[in-house]
Amino acid sequence: MDIRQLRSFIAVAEAGTISRAAERCGITQPSLSQQIMKLEENLGVTLLDRLGRGVALTEAGHALLPRARQVVAQIAEIESALRADLDEGRGRLAVGAIPTMAPYLIPPLVAALRAESPDCEIFVREDLTQHLVEAIADNQVDIAIMSTPVEHDQIELEIVGREPLLVVAPTEHPLCAAGEIALADLQAQPAVTLHEMHCLGRQISDFCAANRLARNVVCRMTQIDTLLEFVRLGLGLSLVPAMVAAHDSHPGRTYLPLTRETPTREIAIAWRRGRSRARLARRFAALLASHLGAPTRPRVRQIGQGALPHPR
Repeated sequence: MDIRQLRSFIAVAEAGTISRAAERCGITQPSLSQQIMKLEENLGVTLLDRLGRGVALTEAGHALLPRARQVVAQIAEIESALRADLDEGRGRLAVGAIPTMAPYLIPPLVAALRAESPDCEIFVREDLTQHLVEAIADNQVDIAIMSTPVEHDQIELEIVGREPLLVVAPTEHPLCAAGEIALADLQAQPAVTLHEMHCLGRQISDFCAANRLARNVVCRMTQIDTLLEFVRLGLGLSLVPAMVAAHDSHPGRTYLPLTRETPTREIAIAWRRGRSRARLARRFAALLASHLGAPTRPRVRQIGQGALPHPR
């Protein structure tokens, strides 16, 4: 028994004839008759007495008719509610982001999505890349913001942006006076850096190794905020993403672009390969791309007669 059979039965019961019901339904009489016969076969009862040019409901037909109408009405209500949920942005979205991006990207994106779709439910998971990759593969997370590279046969990456890494130094450090810094100037400086459990920590290590920069690392840590406080206290310099600079208002830190070899990181959206992309997830991705396309300038601090330039 399926919904088409019930609709066919209701149409015949209300029209009184097979021919009139077929005309109203826009199908042929044989097709409609076949639907009724399949319904009778599935239920094991006779629903209609065929009376020449017309039909009459049997006892079983009279018993089924109100129930059939109720089922069809419920199906119509489900279809209508489903369309409304999709059109009005209701639903559930599980979003992931790595710790070096989550504080700077997730809040404005969630706020924008909730402003468009106030009835949606959004769950946020901030975690390391390898954990988010497994969560996407296990369908625990719908979409995640991370950096490349990611190697997993069930994950698709969509690159939506690229940002430079800047040198962060105490504001009173002598190297801040020039407004930019050469890679060679970092050679003799103490450094603080993120632990390589973070993909950003590994990216910075790879960049330094590729450019033969021997760092004097005095501390490795797992939190950006802790790293920035170490820098403010003069315990070392560091490389951090431009989005960190854009959100840092502390006067004790200055951000400097490198003069030549500027390291960058890619910002990517991770999807589960083969899984359909829900409307909320697609809208979240579009908001991220739009957000990254908008100009975001790190805070410029005056030093003598000059100013820190925006990284190119």
